[in-house]
Amino acid sequence: MNAKYFRPFSIGLIALIFLFVIYQFTKSNEFGSAEEENPNDKAESFFRTQSDGFSVDPFYLESAKSIFSPDGQFLRFDDILAKAKSGELNLISELWNLRRQCPEGSTREQCHEYIKAFIQNQYSGEDAKKLLNLLTNYLKYEEAMVQLDPSSKSYTNAERYEQIKQLRRKYFSKEDAELIFGLEEATADFSFNRKNFLDETKHLKAEERIRLYEDYRKKSFGPYYNAVASREPQYDKFETEMDLRQAELSKLSGTERDSKEREVRIRYFGKDGNERMEKVLREIKEEEETISKLEVEEKNLLKNNPNLSESEKEKKLMELRIKTLGSKELAEEYTRRLEYEKTLKNSGN
Repeated sequence: MNAKYFRPFSIGLIALIFLFVIYQFTKSNEFGSAEEENPNDKAESFFRTQSDGFSVDPFYLESAKSIFSPDGQFLRFDDILAKAKSGELNLISELWNLRRQCPEGSTREQCHEYIKAFIQNQYSGEDAKKLLNLLTNYLKYEEAMVQLDPSSKSYTNAERYEQIKQLRRKYFSKEDAELIFGLEEATADFSFNRKNFLDETKHLKAEERIRLYEDYRKKSFGPYYNAVASREPQYDKFETEMDLRQAELSKLSGTERDSKEREVRIRYFGKDGNERMEKVLREIKEEEETISKLEVEEKNLLKNNPNLSESEKEKKLMELRIKTLGSKELAEEYTRRLEYEKTLKNSGN
């Protein structure tokens, strides 16, 4: 990575299969296989020859200065730890950012030598040693991840994720595991248990359910809650509240429901935002009504004209679609959509 190394960014749950696939892809394509010949014989195998991972060839120390050019915005070591502990920073994503900056053609091990050199150039003493220790253990953990089978049908997603958590504890202390994986694991636990919360609270009044949901999030995310809440898009907050209110909204009359939904939209998006959303909703509703009307008319046309040839049928249908939808372009787009949906349906049989 460049000067953006160790900066805050959005973090989401890293799915098990995605982690496995992306690692395999990168290992075999971006850095070359661990067994391919080192083109300049400078990088020594991280695992074969270095017991602690702290020794770096002078060649890499010098080269890293030009690869990872600072612009005065690197975080201090204490800030790195603080932001990682609060969920503002994801150390794994920062490692991937660094990997993308390695010179083209670098083997995986060469790339890691460049990254180690960057850390030693940028940080010093115990700070550098701490970061290098985290990197060393993470690379060993990555190697071990290859041995896991994420596609095993004998485990649920939660059970497979628990396997990964146990594997991590073999390579990291409790403190270091929380530093690197804390937010991801909190997000996973939240996701796995969210359905139970929704089921247990489905009979509560909406306001109480919303309050308890936020309490549940605070308890699940703990020290990461503020970082998660600050990054959450406004529309996601709106959708969550609407989902939590759904049971109550379903009991209201159409007018009462529209009024309540409008009240919630204004609270999240303001009056202007609500007006824009209502305009879109009206357009969607009008389109749905138009399509429903067209489907009825097409069905009647085919029913009343059973002897039409295939070409005559297509011509009549196109004329009807142009008349109903308002233009040839929209009619053709609608026809393509129907053909696509038919193809999908047939392919599923």
